[in-house]
Amino acid sequence: MTVFRKMNWDALVHEYDLDGSRLLPWKGLKSPFGGAWCVVRPGTESRRHAHDEYELFIVIDGCAQIRVGEELIVAQKGDQVLLPLNTEHSVINSSEADFHFYSIWWDKESALGFLASLEAK
Repeated sequence: MTVFRKMNWDALVHEYDLDGSRLLPWKGLKSPFGGAWCVVRPGTESRRHAHDEYELFIVIDGCAQIRVGEELIVAQKGDQVLLPLNTEHSVINSSEADFHFYSIWWDKESALGFLASLEAK
């Protein structure tokens, strides 16, 4: 199993109107959750969307507003924002610097699938 993966900054993918890299799970690593490094560029807003997974944003660098439903939260380095299920959310970066955050998401199905894979060993 791979125990180290180097970040490839040239391979960020533009989706949800931000640039990111889906980091978890990776081939050979089973995980009960998914994870992605996300970058919202200056003067942009990520696509507003909702889903039936839990999601946690951990702010790595920068300052931006995170829209959770109709509430705007100012988030900066070190802050964490837990998004309620089925609640529209987006990130608004009105600063002059990139806003970096790590997104972790999970649901009952992914957790149960992970547990079943452990029992199969």
